[in-house]
Amino acid sequence: MSLDEGSQVDELFERAVKNHSRRLLAVARGIVGTRASPEDVVQQALMNLYEHRARYDWNDPGGLMRRSVVNESLRILRRPRMGMVVEDHPAPLESPLDGMVDRETVAQVRAAIERLPENYRAALVLCEYENMSYSQIAEVMSASIPQVKTWLHRARRQLAQLLTDQVEKPVAQSGEH
Repeated sequence: MSLDEGSQVDELFERAVKNHSRRLLAVARGIVGTRASPEDVVQQALMNLYEHRARYDWNDPGGLMRRSVVNESLRILRRPRMGMVVEDHPAPLESPLDGMVDRETVAQVRAAIERLPENYRAALVLCEYENMSYSQIAEVMSASIPQVKTWLHRARRQLAQLLTDQVEKPVAQSGEH
């Protein structure tokens, strides 16, 4: 690769990072939850891509970058559990009570998503948060479309059960007094 080509690849890489970093962070946050810092996941994925940047076409890098973040997220999930990470700063809401209810709901949903098996979680995040098609998810996760459909079906079923259990548990406990 010539110096001019290398400079052009660097510029395209930088532009890709600038244009996609928010979405990549959302993907990482959805998959790793509080098990790791989403920023660290994205940084490691981008460092891996940067190291081999000359191999890739940076004119349409969205799928490549998402795949890298998903792979790094799944790699992190396979490691032993780490400490808790501070939650996102919630946007100001109309009343303090609304904010408390919304934050509690978000926390319960995130906790339930974190309890899903890693492939279910990744497929669910890519489908629901990233609005990716089954074929896109299959490509990113190196799986077949029927496998993605199965993961999504099972993830939704388990998530519904986990959330139902969380809602019924406090009601049952309050009735025991």
